[in-house]
Amino acid sequence: MIRRWITVNQAAEYLSLHPISVRRLIDRGKIPAAKIGRSVRVDLKKLEHQLAGDTEYE
Repeated sequence: MIRRWITVNQAAEYLSLHPISVRRLIDRGKIPAAKIGRSVRVDLKKLEHQLAGDTEYE
């Protein structure tokens, strides 16, 4: 599976939220993300499945 990693700003735009809100949700574990180097990236596929309510997706 190919993963698409997006920046916090791109995730904020995708979710119609402020980037600070996205970072808070990442810190709380509500948004799947990983630290890659010095930046935080959001796994778009996992985020889409999470928003769709697909609890079996890993």
